[in-house]
Amino acid sequence: MVQGLVLCALLLGLLPLFEFLATQGDWNFAAHGVWPVVVFTLKQALISTLISVVAGIAVAHALLRQNFPGRALFLKLLALPMAMPAIVAVLGLVSLFGNSGLLPGVVPLYGFTGIVLAHVFFNLPMCARLFFQALQAAPEEGFKLAAQLNMGEAATFRHVEWPQLQPAIARVASLVFLLCAASFVIALNFGGASATTLEVAIYQSLRLDFDVPRALQLSLVQVALSGTLIWLVAKAFESDAFAVSLKPWQGFRPRPSLATRALNIALVCAAALLVLPVLLAVLASGLQGLHFTAPTWQALGTSLALGLASAVIALLLAWPLARADDAASHLISLAAMILPPAVMATGWFILLRGLPDSWALSFALIVALNSLMALPFAAATLTAGFRKITPVHERLASQLGLQGLARLRIVELPVLRPHLAQALLMAMVNSLGDLTAITLFGSHGILTLPSLQQAEMGHYRGAEAAGTAALLLLVCGALTFLAHHLAEQHDHA
Repeated sequence: MVQGLVLCALLLGLLPLFEFLATQGDWNFAAHGVWPVVVFTLKQALISTLISVVAGIAVAHALLRQNFPGRALFLKLLALPMAMPAIVAVLGLVSLFGNSGLLPGVVPLYGFTGIVLAHVFFNLPMCARLFFQALQAAPEEGFKLAAQLNMGEAATFRHVEWPQLQPAIARVASLVFLLCAASFVIALNFGGASATTLEVAIYQSLRLDFDVPRALQLSLVQVALSGTLIWLVAKAFESDAFAVSLKPWQGFRPRPSLATRALNIALVCAAALLVLPVLLAVLASGLQGLHFTAPTWQALGTSLALGLASAVIALLLAWPLARADDAASHLISLAAMILPPAVMATGWFILLRGLPDSWALSFALIVALNSLMALPFAAATLTAGFRKITPVHERLASQLGLQGLARLRIVELPVLRPHLAQALLMAMVNSLGDLTAITLFGSHGILTLPSLQQAEMGHYRGAEAAGTAALLLLVCGALTFLAHHLAEQHDHA
């Protein structure tokens, strides 16, 4: 039933595109300037992915080899960009490198450079965490054997660490590439006429120019791009990559040379300098401008309501998909990556264009879109939980004749409870910081913290925008750390 529901949402987003294009009969992609947008999208995604993956491997290698005080805290620091909404990171980067920022002109913030910088800010820490997790699985005996054979550091990396990294690189790189290719908020704020991604071009064509044929052509290209990568991205969700707590390895490691230790410390410091200044810039300016006016309370309440509703629906959709844990369910859980939000919103917009706009319709569409966007992460977390229900649990339930609610209460919930809580919290974070859905469907009086911050930035109310960003960051950060705390408690249990 759930599979059919998700497929129906996909078809309702996709079929109107083909139907409209068939009736319009306009398939001249060159005439609508589609290819320059495609080239820029691929270019910025490729460069962002290369920098994030290569630097992520270097940082992960340094973390594995260099045991220093505060390493566990540093690993938690690397999780913060994943908890930070894109619109908050945009303000943090502007506060640092904008014309009136702390370091004006150091980095060209608008255009290609700014988009790549923002993507690296988000994706390099994620790559470092995932690669560090892969390196932790390297057998201790391999390092001992390498030491006994007097292998150098380069040879040890090639023969012991690289086999652990190699299968992870394709999965992580494809995931990062797809996230960068589907960028919306970052490209919307830092892009321009010659620096536009597919998602932003779809929004501009549909909402600003009402050039529906161009929006549809861009949507079809986006679907084709996502489809060619999704089989690689699916592998990234096979492991519990987004729901694990990282425990620094305490086993045997060869003592690095003085030069290597200096390089490792420099790499860790460079990674910290990528993350900390943006966070501190947001908090330093935001805590001073923190304000609790009527619009702020309204935006906070609406954000929490949208986030909770989207998270609950995402969990309801993810539960049967995670329980089935087969290829079809796994593919369906990645619906929002196969058919990105801007594409689904375009199809839904065409399908519902005859209906009068209303607050309730906008709210429902935003919740539906956010639920599908959170579905991959919720399904991955729950799948990891279901895999912990062992054959012993199954036999015990069968011998006791437990079925239905009794089986759920006695067998499944004790194992799945921390995973359910973690999936709910992470889905809420995903929805709380989202600006895509509300931008595509229009507000109609729906004010969220990201849309309030975007409006304040647009009206050059910098102090108020910083305060809203700080509030959004604190809420999302608290939910993220609570989710990781639940995972750590479960791991230690």
